[in-house]
Amino acid sequence: MSNCEKIWSDILDKLSGLVSMPCYEIYFSKLTPVTIKDGILILSTPLSSTKNRIEDNFMEPFNMAIRESLAQIEGVKIVLANEVSDYVENERTNEIKEEFKPSIQQIVFQKNYTFDSFVIGDSNKYAAAAAKAVADAPGTNLNPLFIYGMPGLGKTHILHAIGNEILRNNPSLRVYYTTAENFTNDLIYSIRNSNNNELMKQFREKYRNLDVLMIDDVQFLANRTSSQENLFHIFNDLYTAEKQIILSSDRPIKELKYLEDRLTSRFASGVVADIQPPSFETRVAILQKKAYHYKIDVTPEVINYLAEKEKYNIRLLEGMLKTVGYFASLNNRSANSVEFVKEALRDSSNNQESEITMQKIVDVTCNYFSVKTQDVCGKKKTKELVEPRQLAMYLITVLLPEIPLATIGQYFGGRDHTTVIHARDKMQTQITENESYKKKAEDIKSLVYNK
Repeated sequence: MSNCEKIWSDILDKLSGLVSMPCYEIYFSKLTPVTIKDGILILSTPLSSTKNRIEDNFMEPFNMAIRESLAQIEGVKIVLANEVSDYVENERTNEIKEEFKPSIQQIVFQKNYTFDSFVIGDSNKYAAAAAKAVADAPGTNLNPLFIYGMPGLGKTHILHAIGNEILRNNPSLRVYYTTAENFTNDLIYSIRNSNNNELMKQFREKYRNLDVLMIDDVQFLANRTSSQENLFHIFNDLYTAEKQIILSSDRPIKELKYLEDRLTSRFASGVVADIQPPSFETRVAILQKKAYHYKIDVTPEVINYLAEKEKYNIRLLEGMLKTVGYFASLNNRSANSVEFVKEALRDSSNNQESEITMQKIVDVTCNYFSVKTQDVCGKKKTKELVEPRQLAMYLITVLLPEIPLATIGQYFGGRDHTTVIHARDKMQTQITENESYKKKAEDIKSLVYNK
């Protein structure tokens, strides 16, 4: 996937929460990324009607999606299919030049992701304080910094806030943010061209000649042996040189299964900070701040309704607010009632009640524990499968109480209903008595509801 395709995919993901599903399917999903020219993403369509419709009516959500994404572009331009040839050669040239960049002097962080724009509450104050301390003095006492929390709670915001603050204080520092996925892609590219010794050297230099390295979503390094091996050596080199390392994950270090112990032990050797779902008061404060930032005029009644509607994912919360604001602007109306909000979110993906099924609960649970669905639902009885299997059974009985226990047992490899009863009661006891089990259950439930 080329750079412009990755950027367009991210923007599309954000657009899906800002416009109605029919508009998304008719207009946006059919656009094709062509290239990036002078900071502008070029998109193509064979229909002039699509181009005109988007330019006349949908540039505001387009710009919102760009700001929400991490795409480092200034805007978009839509061209007709017969004009694409004017840009294709540029795209090929750019891919050759940009596929691998060994020299990282400075990265442009998302300008809206700052400490000032990050709303601090009881759920994230420790992580925010640790992040601010690292930004003020990178590579000193809080190294490495490991931040974890469920998706959508602000981990990426904090990482970009650190980057913005460090470069504001010292623009000459070499600060680099990447994801575990992109780190792996860099490595794969260098391995694929292993006959070119210069490329391997460039890969090493790219990551080892930094003052600050940030890697987001390190849980995706699971089962990637070469990536873990290379990160281990890069970590050691940077740490020995007193360079700052910042990592994020959607789960605690001890739950990063299939990561080597020597790697997780290094993750845990510095400061570990978690971000929990925000309280109602914090959600209200976030919405108020976002409404002010995006110049969305909403009443306290609307703010409170949205804060109650989404309890776990700040990203979804912000998406609903922007959808309401865009709907009000498009219809020249005021977002001043719950009825208006319901109308605005009627066709939005943020308002779709996702069907909860046994398969969905099992898939989310397996993904959370980094195990295979077929193993959890099969006959295997290995130690690493017991907890996800029993927790999945428990959650099915809680979220889908109408399903007979015998049916649940059959779904899990033909087991008896008494096995389900045992799993349900055992997990209920663990959740009541053990905060760690309670958190796992709440995390997975949130992911099931929000997926």
